[in-house]
Amino acid sequence: MSEQKPISLPAYIYYSLAAAWKLVQGNSRAMEYFDLSSDGFWKSFWAIALIIPIFAIKLIGDSNAGLAQPYLSISIYVITALPVTAIVMHYFTRWMSIGEHYASMVIAYNWLNALTVNIVMIISMLLLQLFPEAQMVGIINMILSFYLKVYVVWLMFKASLQISGWLAIGVLLFESLFNGVYQIMLMRFIDPEMFATLMQQVSNPPS
Repeated sequence: MSEQKPISLPAYIYYSLAAAWKLVQGNSRAMEYFDLSSDGFWKSFWAIALIIPIFAIKLIGDSNAGLAQPYLSISIYVITALPVTAIVMHYFTRWMSIGEHYASMVIAYNWLNALTVNIVMIISMLLLQLFPEAQMVGIINMILSFYLKVYVVWLMFKASLQISGWLAIGVLLFESLFNGVYQIMLMRFIDPEMFATLMQQVSNPPS
């Protein structure tokens, strides 16, 4: 992204998402399109503002459909996930001695999350509206989620941190494990009734 002249925030967000889209496309030079300055690091947290609306729409839809959800813990997770992950990854990358490009990783990670969360949510909701009874919808969602949330995130870690593919797998596993535990802990302490219900379902799966 050019830093020669100032641009409006909407335009900045557009160019950042366009850079994230290049990651989704598997472009090996995608990092060149992000604003990797110190200002770009802090601006990347505007990604949260792009994630909140689609989650709000989903939660409202689930509520209207009578689906029980841990609304409070999900809301807190959506708002805090990116900054909390950035803090944790700061110490993790330093511990792994791969923190030289930490800021670039956070920038790409934030904008990529804003893009992929919206893609997955929108496509999932559209498919459920068009084919509510089709089992193929679940398969499509699984394939789409794997590509965007596993392969593309792995590619982002590899490109942004400038590390090997094998090491990027380790970073991906740590990030996924941390976010999973973080969600569960929020539910455990903020929505204990939903947490208890979830644990009961896990302990007694349907036969």
